[in-house]
Amino acid sequence: MFCLFGLVPMSVAILASFYIGWLIPILLTICTLCLWLLLSDPHFKRFRLWHIQGLKGCLRHQLLLFVPLALLISLLVYLWLPQVFFSLPQHDQSLWLLTLAVYPLVSVLPQELVFRTFFFHRYKGILPSKAGRLGLSTASFALAHAAYGNWPAVLLSAFGGLLFGYRYLQTRSTLIVAIEHSIWGMFLFTVGLGVYLVQVDLLK
Repeated sequence: MFCLFGLVPMSVAILASFYIGWLIPILLTICTLCLWLLLSDPHFKRFRLWHIQGLKGCLRHQLLLFVPLALLISLLVYLWLPQVFFSLPQHDQSLWLLTLAVYPLVSVLPQELVFRTFFFHRYKGILPSKAGRLGLSTASFALAHAAYGNWPAVLLSAFGGLLFGYRYLQTRSTLIVAIEHSIWGMFLFTVGLGVYLVQVDLLK
């Protein structure tokens, strides 16, 4: 656990300048390993990967949280960071649409498999406390985003990791959590905060 969720993110963060363009391949490689370990474990319930039991009620709660916070964040970005407000759809609509289409599959789903599904199942034996697993999962998720080289990415990921970890404990569904993660991620890229979550300048 320490190597995979501590040393690896720290190493990537330290050497991020040498890994430009390699974060997604690294994530997909780790995701493949974690998925293989999950599917090889007879104690893992595979339906957790795709079940949508309770999705309707969960979506209602997700939207009740998302709508007011999204409005507040949009207002704050408009007031404090006007230079990035809706920058991606304004400057490069094609890249924005491509991001919305690809991001859930190549980034969100692998992250949820690694940081929620795998983490919460694999380390249940040594971290019997749900709060303990939630805390360490949140910390490792934030640490992994240090590779972007800015504090907003770490802070946004910390809040996101806490929310998505809580949601996974609540639903035990990778798919449901991935849907919520995708909604938040696409919103951040749209409103302008996506500039902190990539290794390239979206304003160019």
